[in-house]
Amino acid sequence: MKTVVKAFVQARMSSRRYPGKVLAPFRGEAMIRHVLRAVEHTLSSEDIVVVTSVDASDDPLVRYIESMGMQVHRGSLDNVLARFMSGARDYPSDWIMRVNGDSPLLFPEVLRLVIPYAEGDTPDLVTTVFPRSFPKGQNVELIRVSTLQAIPMEDTTLSDQEHVTPFFYRQPDRFRIVNVESGDRRLAEVGLAVDTIEDFHRLEQLSTEELRRFRPPILATSVTSR
Repeated sequence: MKTVVKAFVQARMSSRRYPGKVLAPFRGEAMIRHVLRAVEHTLSSEDIVVVTSVDASDDPLVRYIESMGMQVHRGSLDNVLARFMSGARDYPSDWIMRVNGDSPLLFPEVLRLVIPYAEGDTPDLVTTVFPRSFPKGQNVELIRVSTLQAIPMEDTTLSDQEHVTPFFYRQPDRFRIVNVESGDRRLAEVGLAVDTIEDFHRLEQLSTEELRRFRPPILATSVTSR
């Protein structure tokens, strides 16, 4: 039976530091459109879901995504972990590829690095941030759905609920975590995600040549054992 991977692109309009950023016009298109295009270079559009909230503030985002004919799941505003769990029930798969909607310069090849691990039986989580060696805004996590759904919500912290995967990283002896590295940990100091309006304008002005400097030079893999 074929292994099913769904990309969950996490996005909301009520960002604290830059409200509405995911629909801000980055280089002529909504910022999230750039993210979705990068994911479409990795998975088919039918395997991509934008996971947002039921809050009214996200209604414009939902209308935009649906206008493109793409899938949306709405769940808890603040408990993003619960949002992913309910999304996994509505859009069944073996793995969830978690992508943030504030990364308009995301390299598709970074997403492709984690996909081969979906064919193995071993990992619970495949990541690029344990430790981080790619620029912020160039990261991805591949989460085994059965492991995600087995997390007891009563054992999670507010940080676990807001950021989805800290529960794994806090207990590396409990989970099998595969970390994919860029080959240059200095890249972890580079910011290519949009947290503020200043980030937005800085990245919009970044040239193709400048962006090329942040592509990973080599690719290696390290494994944190159960």
